[in-house]
Amino acid sequence: MFTDETSGVTTYAANRSVTVTPGPYGTVVLDFNRATNLPCAYTEFATCPLPPPENRLPVAVEAGEQYPFERD
Repeated sequence: MFTDETSGVTTYAANRSVTVTPGPYGTVVLDFNRATNLPCAYTEFATCPLPPPENRLPVAVEAGEQYPFERD
């Protein structure tokens, strides 16, 4: 899970997630094009955890899933 400078602007404010699978020698490739919203982005009846401070990125990640609805 992570947040970034797009959180609450063009993406869901609480978080998005990226699934990672360790590769050879413990390497990991983050593909932010695969960032998705958690269920709490779609319904008020779901709860989602917040990302830890180290996953709050100080840059805009404009890849991946955006707002799941039309904003007013």
